[in-house]
Amino acid sequence: MREHRAIVAAIVAAFALVGIAAGIRMAEIQTAGRAQSATPPVSSEASSSQPFEKSADRLHTDGQYLSTKSATTTTKKAPLSSTPATVQPVDAVTAEAYIVGDLETGTIYAEKDADTSLPVASISKLVTALVATDIYSATTTISIEPEELQAVINQGVGPEQAGLVPGERFTLDELMHALLMDSSNLAGEAIASSTDRAHFLNLMSQYLWEIGMPTSFAADPTGLSRDNSGTARGIFGLTEYLYRHRPDILAITTISTYSIATTTQHMAHTFVNIHPFAGDPLFLGGKTGHTNAAQDTMLTIMDIGGHPIAFIVLRSTSGERARDTGILIEDLKL
Repeated sequence: MREHRAIVAAIVAAFALVGIAAGIRMAEIQTAGRAQSATPPVSSEASSSQPFEKSADRLHTDGQYLSTKSATTTTKKAPLSSTPATVQPVDAVTAEAYIVGDLETGTIYAEKDADTSLPVASISKLVTALVATDIYSATTTISIEPEELQAVINQGVGPEQAGLVPGERFTLDELMHALLMDSSNLAGEAIASSTDRAHFLNLMSQYLWEIGMPTSFAADPTGLSRDNSGTARGIFGLTEYLYRHRPDILAITTISTYSIATTTQHMAHTFVNIHPFAGDPLFLGGKTGHTNAAQDTMLTIMDIGGHPIAFIVLRSTSGERARDTGILIEDLKL
C-alpha cells in the first residue's frame, strides 16, 4: 500500500505540468544488445536462414514468461485529489480492450477485456523485428523485390510511406528503422522473404509461444492480415519481454527521424516515426497499427514517476488511439 501510494504521488508530480501527450525518451533503457535500427493507415543478400535456437538471454521461458511476470493486479484506490474538469473518465475510452501495467513489477493498474483476442495490426512488426534480428546480422543485405511490393498491394494498402521501391537493397539495420518507425509493410515483407517466408512466419509463432502468448498468431510479417491476432494481456507480456531482454528493438521506436544517404544500393531515405508520442522526452517506445479489421491499435511505454508503464489499446475507434491512451494516462492520477 505504501509503495503504491508513493508511485501514485510520483505520477501526480510528473504529470502536473504535462498534458495527455506526455510520453518517454529511452534514456533509461540499457544500451545492451545490438544497435538495430511503424503502418501507414490501411484502407489499410539474400541470407540463408539459421535454425531456431533459444539462447540464455532470449527465449528461455518455455511458454511461462507471461504467467510468471504478469500475475499481479492492483485495484485502483480512492483518488488523492479531485479530477481536473478537463480529464475525461476512463469510460470514455473507445478501445474494445486495453491494459495498463508496470513493466518492471508486472503490476496491472487497469484493464478491460484484456484476454479477448483481437486483430493487432502492425504491433505484429515487433515480433517480425525480434525474429529478424535473431536470424540475420545487422549488416545482412536485403533486396526489395517486385513480388513483395505486389503482396502488399494485394492487401489493399496505399502508397508505401517509407518510399522503398523494388530494386533497392538495404542492410537489415536500415530496414529495421523503416519497419518500426514508418511501419513499412514492404520492409516487413522483404525481411520475411529474404529467407523462406513460411519458415519465418513459423518462427514468429514459435517466439510468441515462448514469450507466453499461445493464443496469438502470425499470419504475415506486417499485421495486414486480420488473422494476426492477440490479446492486450499477451501484448503486455511481449512488451515486458522486449523491455527486459531486447531494449535495442524498443530503442528504435523512440527515434523521431532517421536518414540514410544515397548509395549504389539505394536512394536517400528519411524515415519518420508515426507514433504520436515519438519525440516526447518521457516516451520509452511503442508501436502503432491500423487496418480495417483492427481499427486503431497502439502500444505506448511511458516513464511515469520513474516506472516504465505500458499502455496497450486494441480496436480503438479510428483516429482515437492517442486520445484513448491519454485518458488512461490521466486515469493513473486518480
